Amino acid sequence: MSRDRLVVCRILATLLALALGPAHGNAQGAPGPIPTDPGLRVAFIGDSGNGADFRRVLELIKSERADLVLHQGDFDYAENARGFFGTIDSILGPDFPYFASVGNHDTDSWRERCWDRNGCYAKFLKARMARLGVRPDDPDLDDQMYSVTYRGLRLVFVGEGGVRAGDKVYAPYIQRQLATDDHIWKICSWHKNQQAMQVGEKDDEMGWRVYEACKDLGAIIATAHEHSYQRTRTLTSMKDLAVDASCADPNALCIATGSPGRSFAFVSGLGGHSVRDQTRCLPATFPYGCKGAWAKIYTATQGATFGALFIVFNIDGDPTKAHGYFKNINGQIVDRFEITVDASAAKNRARQ
Repeated sequence: MSRDRLVVCRILATLLALALGPAHGNAQGAPGPIPTDPGLRVAFIGDSGNGADFRRVLELIKSERADLVLHQGDFDYAENARGFFGTIDSILGPDFPYFASVGNHDTDSWRERCWDRNGCYAKFLKARMARLGVRPDDPDLDDQMYSVTYRGLRLVFVGEGGVRAGDKVYAPYIQRQLATDDHIWKICSWHKNQQAMQVGEKDDEMGWRVYEACKDLGAIIATAHEHSYQRTRTLTSMKDLAVDASCADPNALCIATGSPGRSFAFVSGLGGHSVRDQTRCLPATFPYGCKGAWAKIYTATQGATFGALFIVFNIDGDPTKAHGYFKNINGQIVDRFEITVDASAAKNRARQ
């Protein structure tokens, strides 16, 4: 081989290695758990509507300098995808990273070919992802399930089809997406709840398998549907509301894969539509009822107004640490907590 050809081959090999490294979240090419970008700030909202209060929540998200939004469903309650995303574009910009789970009020206009004169939510989401250079695992979002990775954060979204779909369709999908995943931080996002996973008047609408699958696979569980905010402590069983005795501090959460794993769930449904009362797990102050599983409850009973949950990943030079806080549109921080994830399982998989 000539000297010139050898030089060209080496350059091409170097460029290929550089291209592959970041795609797998590891610029050095060495195996290991995949971190998020340092200081990645994510806003979680749901049940927003498309009125003045939703705009105030978006302005809050902008002022907090969030890097992306995860919307847990029930967008504008009007099946007007064009108007809904128009509001987002006007405040956050047309290329701002905005990912979403379908809510029960979004289903008729969700499918990419919904034939709605005001557009279809899935089509707008796909176009936005394309502008960002983000590719979902499956380009067909009509089944209400997709997964993406953004700046090292693994995201899995499932639908609102009910308990049977949750147990038979969504939970196996989550298992396939996360069972061999090496990302340090993972999010499961959907709209509906189990009754015990909210403090309002919702019934069992998702099944327990999705909750347990995400918890055992070391993922944070993000939901909405109930128009309030509530966050659990670290749980080893979602169904039994079993608080992890080794990580019982309500404001210091732990995440780990295992059988059982451990994680936490939250409802962030104060996106702008309405605010509801606490009707379960009374009293209305900490420590709450329901086996002490709740770390924070913020509803109309506590005088709640609209706002967003923010989680900042990879902080203090430690890719396994995160900081969370819920901030309302009046600038009040009503919840603060720290999260630590045990990345040893991902490290062991990467070495295999």
